[in-house]
Amino acid sequence: MRLIVISTYLLLSFAQFAFAEAIDYDIVTDRSDIGFTYQFGPDTIQGQFPDYSSVISIDFDKASNSQVEVTLNTQTTKAGFLFATQAVRSKKILHANKYPTIEFVSQSVKADGAKAVIKGMVTVRGITKPLTLMAQLLRDPGTKASERDDLRIRITGDINRHDFGASGYPSYVSDILAITIDARIKSK
Repeated sequence: MRLIVISTYLLLSFAQFAFAEAIDYDIVTDRSDIGFTYQFGPDTIQGQFPDYSSVISIDFDKASNSQVEVTLNTQTTKAGFLFATQAVRSKKILHANKYPTIEFVSQSVKADGAKAVIKGMVTVRGITKPLTLMAQLLRDPGTKASERDDLRIRITGDINRHDFGASGYPSYVSDILAITIDARIKSK
């Protein structure tokens, strides 16, 4: 009888993991920054995308079941100061009137120690190319390791603007933009 109880317990425990599902999250917009940095001459300038939508689904037991999709509104992009903001929205860079969004869709998520490697496709100015991002989930100090309802996610990566025809002002603006997303996420 004891063997049956232990076997049933183990079977139910394994079934729990076999049927574990990804958790869907919303970004808490007033506590998140979807941004980028770039070199403007000798200065490092911070920009941001204040308007965006996202689909974030995280499977803590099997990272490959996780998914990230982000759509950024280019028409509200801020590039640090007025001249730069006007320039980044212009035809020479993002051409925001013709291409009102930048879209990223993950194709794979792979755990890498305390981080995850997110590989996907990004579309800028109607041109789609592969992009690899690094992600890390963070918890507030003092929260339990099992906390999954209220987290922070930090996503970083680099993108070469010339790959997408966003080549305006090459004498002033660096080729590489460093993507930095620091988002508070809450489970749905």
